[in-house]
Amino acid sequence: MNKEKWIQCANEKGFESFEIYQSQQKGRSVTWFDGQMETLTTNNILGTSIRGVYQGNMAYLALEKVEDEKMGEVLDSLKEQAQTITSTDLAKIRKPEKYEMVKNTHHWVEPSMEEIKACLESLGKKLLAYDSRIIQVASLGWEQSSQTREIINSYGMQEKDADCVQYLVASVVVKENDIVMDDYEIEVIENLKHFDSDAFVAKLCQKALFQLSATSMPSQSCPVIFSNKAMTSLLSSFMGLFNGDLIYKGISPIKDKLNQTIFSNKITIIDDPKNSDCLSIANFDDEGCPTQRTVLVHDGVFANMLLDTSSATRLHLESTGNGFKSSYASDVSVQPMNCCIQPGKKSLETMCQEMGDGLVIDDLQGLHAGLDFVTTNFSLQCNGYLIKNGRKEKAIRLITVADSFLHLMNQVVEVGNDLDWKYHTVASPSIRFKECAISGD
Repeated sequence: MNKEKWIQCANEKGFESFEIYQSQQKGRSVTWFDGQMETLTTNNILGTSIRGVYQGNMAYLALEKVEDEKMGEVLDSLKEQAQTITSTDLAKIRKPEKYEMVKNTHHWVEPSMEEIKACLESLGKKLLAYDSRIIQVASLGWEQSSQTREIINSYGMQEKDADCVQYLVASVVVKENDIVMDDYEIEVIENLKHFDSDAFVAKLCQKALFQLSATSMPSQSCPVIFSNKAMTSLLSSFMGLFNGDLIYKGISPIKDKLNQTIFSNKITIIDDPKNSDCLSIANFDDEGCPTQRTVLVHDGVFANMLLDTSSATRLHLESTGNGFKSSYASDVSVQPMNCCIQPGKKSLETMCQEMGDGLVIDDLQGLHAGLDFVTTNFSLQCNGYLIKNGRKEKAIRLITVADSFLHLMNQVVEVGNDLDWKYHTVASPSIRFKECAISGD
């Protein structure tokens, strides 16, 4: 694609401003089953989208295939679309801005196919050999992907960056008497040569085997700790609270609570796309706006919201650099990136000891159906384990936890120190709460 010619042609056709967004995704996926490679999938997808402002209206097209010889025809179609728009959308194409560039600190080493196969074969054998109660390696695979994105526009913006990730995933099925359970583990791996397969096997197998003792528990209200895994899931589900677009539309339940206390003073939430501790970083969003560190909640007080260009304009504010696409073909929307509850100082083990008796919730299910965003009420199936006299006693399943997110976040006793980004863009450490309503037997 001759981007300069497309911009020149757009100018000649009377567009007030014009933008080209391109992303290229490359990936490799290997699955292993019953001692041999089951599938090998590769992809290399180049996606292009264009935006243009004509007579004050923004039009948008996603292009599966770019042909320079058809640029006039495509731009005429874009112009025609702009002329039919009657909405008052305030989206605009941004001018370039200066910002401080942050580099990703991860050093990815791409393994050969032979190394991947050898790793998966060895791992499959180790998982089955760990314990006689492990009856099947249900899934085992290697995933890697890389992405580049580029934004160029008629104002002279030229931004480009690249990202990468590779990880291993495995799940096992365990059986004892008539009880069958399963569990999984994901490990992000920068260099396969440094992967500790024995530690990975032990972690996964011990988690799965522990589930064999799982029972329900009587319905009650009791002290509860949400593990970092469960708390990350819950926080992710309610990140829309801080979405500037939803706040403008009056949908967010905290729309009128800016600068007011909404959570416990133990809670601080920060969104930082440039956080180099995270798996991915972004120096600019998908509108070309420089990203920034945004404190959403400071000691329980709602301090800021996340904004893209459109929502910021509507609210007479400045974008926070949180305008991202879910794919090249999608429009920009407000999205968090590298957002987390700031960790405390105590380990999960210490919080369990201090709780004495209670419940650790480790896994939440039904997140799409079991919560009400407007009221923040949730009722979710979950698994976990009982704590007795400060020690892990037995696994718990077939229970439901219910509360309001806004109420729960005001019942914080302690925030843990076990923040784990892994592959998440939203994360939380474990958090201990005064109590939650549990439905069981």
